[in-house]
Amino acid sequence: MSEDVKSSRTRTSTTTVEIAADRSSDVGSFANEDPGSSSSKSKCPELVTEESTRTRPNVPRGYSASHKVVEDGTTKTHIKRMWQKLTVGGTVFDGFLLAASQEVGQAILALPMAFAQLGFASGIVFEFFFATLALYTCVLLVQMHAQFRHDLKVTEDPRHFDEYYIASYHEIMDHFVGKWLKYFSMAVVWFNLISLSTVQIIASASNLYLISDSVNKRTWAIIIGCVFTPIAFVPTFRHYRMLSIFGILTTTYISWYMTITAAVQGPSENTTYSAPSSFEQFMLGIVALLFTYGGHTSNIEVADVMNNPASYDRSYFWSYLYVFTLTMPNAVAAYHTFGDLCLYNSNAIALYPKTPARDIGLVFMVVHEAVAFGLFAGPLFHMWEKFLHIHNRPFVFRAVCRVPVCGFMLFLAVAFPFFGAINAVIGAFGTSFGENLIKQCYFSFKAVRLINWLIVIVVGFLGVGYGGYTSIKSFIAQINEYEVFAECYQCDIDGKLHMPPGVDADDVSEEG
Repeated sequence: MSEDVKSSRTRTSTTTVEIAADRSSDVGSFANEDPGSSSSKSKCPELVTEESTRTRPNVPRGYSASHKVVEDGTTKTHIKRMWQKLTVGGTVFDGFLLAASQEVGQAILALPMAFAQLGFASGIVFEFFFATLALYTCVLLVQMHAQFRHDLKVTEDPRHFDEYYIASYHEIMDHFVGKWLKYFSMAVVWFNLISLSTVQIIASASNLYLISDSVNKRTWAIIIGCVFTPIAFVPTFRHYRMLSIFGILTTTYISWYMTITAAVQGPSENTTYSAPSSFEQFMLGIVALLFTYGGHTSNIEVADVMNNPASYDRSYFWSYLYVFTLTMPNAVAAYHTFGDLCLYNSNAIALYPKTPARDIGLVFMVVHEAVAFGLFAGPLFHMWEKFLHIHNRPFVFRAVCRVPVCGFMLFLAVAFPFFGAINAVIGAFGTSFGENLIKQCYFSFKAVRLINWLIVIVVGFLGVGYGGYTSIKSFIAQINEYEVFAECYQCDIDGKLHMPPGVDADDVSEEG
């Protein structure tokens, strides 16, 4: 941090370069609230006023002053500035890119199976319900974050004056509810984000195995884990502009490849639609859709480094609309064309002909999963640095200390390569608590809002209750069927067309 910025803290509160004070003033103005009121901490967050969102901080938190480029007119400086513009950003659009890249990925390949478990009508209704629920809870989370930052300023908390401090999910729950929810939410966040990061390695290994089966999945997972590890050297989510652009372009390609290919092919005469075939399949489909719209446990770290964290809900709204263009047409078109075959192919790409276009889509999906790995691992890096009390140390030192976290996730990916079963467990417990239940503990008890209680009841039953039971049952079945550290999990069936009992694959292929 430069000396002029350091000295600004000792000046008057009107100093325009004072980073610490400016950051919270951008996000902490609430209607009808006295900033000096002792009750500000206990108040339920209200919408941030438009006036409070106009100004922008000079150096956002978590963005080291050492990254600022001096304008000396040299060629080297121009290259650095151009690189910054390509890779660094904290606008509403950058927030949209991050949210859209994080929201959907490998789930695109699993959505046709979810629709085959639920049926057309239920699939459309539940996808819309869970997507809207994710948007609503994101708005609540952004309001809590804004109030949290405001309270740090009012109480002159040391964290408010620490430009390297990045807020975390569990710290906000501690601030508003108490220690018991802090530790519970911390456990949920660690479970959810470690599992989501691990899944990216497993899914990438599976996708690459579909392209080349000369290498087993375990070896692919080790290679992918090593390739993904350098993402630890990306400082914060402000530095994901180019990466998130890659993330959103790659998922857009494979989603529309699947949609257009399925629509052109169309259903055969023998295509059947029998969903839902059982209550258990119905519940697994619900959990799959719930998993698709998870990821809220990393939103705090994203919002906290934006130019204006209070505007992140707008970014999420645009991603909410865009993600529908990737998920809904893809799921509907695939299920319409292949029908009940989707129920027997958890990775819907097996239903599509092996062509260069399909293989390009699989490579693109691996690229997206590299980005998603960083998006889910990022909050873990910040939490790990705080645990080690090194969050204000030089970045290279912190980045090296992040590598063991990546190594641990690689270990889990190799030990438990049960992709579908892990997704179900994440959806039932990680997404249910992290996205829908924990935040309602504050808003429901403080404001006694009926809608939040309804969310708690519905998600508690569908996600944690029966959804949790079916997901745990599936996970145990995978462990019993396949050994831990399996050399090539499901390699005997992966990438092959699976048929319902009594139906011959050759007959179906002959009929188109």
